Amino acid sequence: MSHGPNTQSVQPCAATGVAGDARRAQMRVRNLVTLLTITACAGALNAQTVRLELRDSATNSAVVGALVSASDSLGRQRADGLSNDRGMVTFRLPSAGLWSFGIRRIGITPQKVAGIRVESGAVVALPLRMTSARQTLSQVRVTAEGGICGRAPEGENRTAMLWEQITLALRASTLSRADSTATLARVQERARELSPSLEELSSQLLRDGNGVGRAFLALDPDSLASVGYVRKELNGDFSFFAPDEMVLLSEAFLGTHCFDTPKRDANPALAELQFRPVRGRSVPDVEGTAFVDAESGELQRIEFRYVFSRRLIPVSAPHAGGYVVLSRLQSGLWIVADWAIRMPRFAFLPARAEYRLTGYREVGGTVTPLWNPRP
Repeated sequence: MSHGPNTQSVQPCAATGVAGDARRAQMRVRNLVTLLTITACAGALNAQTVRLELRDSATNSAVVGALVSASDSLGRQRADGLSNDRGMVTFRLPSAGLWSFGIRRIGITPQKVAGIRVESGAVVALPLRMTSARQTLSQVRVTAEGGICGRAPEGENRTAMLWEQITLALRASTLSRADSTATLARVQERARELSPSLEELSSQLLRDGNGVGRAFLALDPDSLASVGYVRKELNGDFSFFAPDEMVLLSEAFLGTHCFDTPKRDANPALAELQFRPVRGRSVPDVEGTAFVDAESGELQRIEFRYVFSRRLIPVSAPHAGGYVVLSRLQSGLWIVADWAIRMPRFAFLPARAEYRLTGYREVGGTVTPLWNPRP
């Protein structure tokens, strides 16, 4: 790893209960819901509590992993949460008054229940029947020409529908990581040396152990947007950074990227949402593709490549980049299950007075839950 100015470095991860490694890569409504009953009772609680129980109207089974948001009478979203394996989600609201609840689930038409009055200190139970109207991504045509830049995709086009499904998984992951038991897991970190054509030359297990909490975090989104995803350190090393779900959902990322869908997906079973930097960007950035199951609407993986890094890296490295894989647990929670950063290696040729790509070093990790807790 030590080659003077040609050394690539991997930044340490932030972790809770998982030991860091000095060379680790840093991953920083339309339909109304049928309301069966509303029961309210005075309680001794200081805050107002609303407990929602979501059931499928056709099967009466619990609706697991739905993202539910609570908005006040002014339409301001004040809280959100995930329904657990019993279809339950609980809100402790900051004030009494009229509240509405938006309910979204991957592959299911968004639904909303509004005008629920919550008295001060009350406990409100909301048993809800969810309709299962589903529209698959393969049924939606591409209607946005030229992409959507500098903002979140919206509207009735395929780009916006894909972004809706992706944000559900990303937001669910950010909520899941707030629960320390959600990621009680075995964490394996690995490093591979690859040829310029990505043939594996060697492999090394860096860590294999158990931990509680989130193993991988990205840098601050504003810092990545302003300084970039590839940086040259004072000692001549290069640092490479990857986006996690917090970065992808941030205003900084949305404001500096365009989103689009291809006219034809490479694999009909996987719908593709492509992202790239907006025009005028010059700092090292990322472009790539998010792959979503065309039938279920579940996010499969996000692949990215480094762009605009030639001013730092003196050779072309077309495979420099990485991927992030999110996985949904049976409880409805989401975790970052697999990730990798692929960094170029290069050498200076004195006879030609030029640099040559010699291969890549790939550092990544895998997270395997040790048990599947109730959220």
